[in-house]
Amino acid sequence: MTATLATVAAATAALASAGCGGSSTSGTTHSTSSSVSSSSTGGPTAQAPSSPPTATASAGAADTVGAGAGGVSATMVGSTHQPKVGQPWPFHLTVTRSGQPARASVTYEYVFAGQVVARRAHYSFDGHFSDDIIWPASAVGYPLSFRAAIVSEAATINLDYPVQVMR
Repeated sequence: MTATLATVAAATAALASAGCGGSSTSGTTHSTSSSVSSSSTGGPTAQAPSSPPTATASAGAADTVGAGAGGVSATMVGSTHQPKVGQPWPFHLTVTRSGQPARASVTYEYVFAGQVVARRAHYSFDGHFSDDIIWPASAVGYPLSFRAAIVSEAATINLDYPVQVMR
């Protein structure tokens, strides 16, 4: 799909008002999804060894996406691929090193047609992180991916979760 400059600009404007709720960094995982798949489609891809370890993975139709880089593993569980306008869309992140919670930070990126069209929020956490996104009406109709860009130690992991915002 080729995105026109006007379409990318419209998607960027649509996400300008995307909000995030209060984050939670408690050690307990709370899931609002009744059915979670543990596999992701689209395997992780790594950059050349001379650069810091980086991985990107996409959830496809699964509710869970995970990847690892530089000994760090990260997973994101989303509640649905069709969030509703104005309603909280919860998700949860887990980041570990050798099975133990790892110190990490996350930045939210909104991706349209393979390009980051907006960045929002930046949080630091230890191992577990939960938040709610409030999607604006202007995002309806755009095939977007919500990306959790996670940095832990020298590793960068991008977890992409495709969404189609609904009314």
